[in-house]
Amino acid sequence: MIESDLITLVEIEDKFIAEDIQQLLEDNQIYSVLISDNPASSVLNVYSGFAPIENISIRINKIDYLKATEIMTKSEHKDLLTNS
Repeated sequence: MIESDLITLVEIEDKFIAEDIQQLLEDNQIYSVLISDNPASSVLNVYSGFAPIENISIRINKIDYLKATEIMTKSEHKDLLTNS
């Protein structure tokens, strides 16, 4: 898969919700990539306990977009689709 095959499904600030959505998609055979605008935030959190704000994009393959939005609309995270 190359970069042009990816599309952003949602952008959020909560890493735990992003990981929850990623797992939900994987349970339905849609694989995603979490991309942070502040990759050092994980290291800062581990070493200092400080979790800086970061925006996380959940990116999926373009051909999976419709299926992913259907899955999201049936989940507890459906309100996040309007924010993407």
